[in-house]
Amino acid sequence: MTPRPYRMGRRQAAVDKTRARIVAAARRLLLARRPTEFSLEGVARRARVTRMTVYHRFGSRRELLEALFDELAAEGGMSHLRNAFQQPDAEQALADYVATFVRFWSSGRLIHRRLRAQGVLDPELERALAARQEWRRQGLRVVAGRLVQRPADDLIDVLFTLTSFETFDTLAGGTRTPAQVTSLVLGLVRGALGLALPSPTLPKSSRNRSAG
Repeated sequence: MTPRPYRMGRRQAAVDKTRARIVAAARRLLLARRPTEFSLEGVARRARVTRMTVYHRFGSRRELLEALFDELAAEGGMSHLRNAFQQPDAEQALADYVATFVRFWSSGRLIHRRLRAQGVLDPELERALAARQEWRRQGLRVVAGRLVQRPADDLIDVLFTLTSFETFDTLAGGTRTPAQVTSLVLGLVRGALGLALPSPTLPKSSRNRSAG
């Protein structure tokens, strides 16, 4: 029996470990008390690897950002979005969609805030963030389309604003729980869609996290 598969498995594990270490360093750089320019060199220093190691693992700064975004999405429970799209009741689908994004924003509130602050001065980061947020816009078009025939672009823009991090951050303040923010945002979204209140029951996952 050749030991080659075992060696390859160990090599892949080492590659994965290095990759995770670099992504963690990228996050620490953004969360630093005095964040510096987000660059491959800066991340490499934080990860204690060479710039070429970062480049070989990701290929570009944009790919590193995408990896960080993927990690934040996994931690924030974005996989639950499929439940919203598969929900047979259109109004409950809307509630699930809103609750998923509130949970996502709340799970990494500081890093989301830092990303947006850095994006003001960093065009590439701003473009990467905008591209990710377009997914939310397209999802809203699908969910709203089940409740309003051919929702206008202006309506989608309003819904996009109401489900944004900026809206969440303002409403959450320092006292409101994710469940309370979800209720507020859902009420605003339903109002924009012309739906009657009260809103449907929130998903159990959101209620269970109300103390978060």
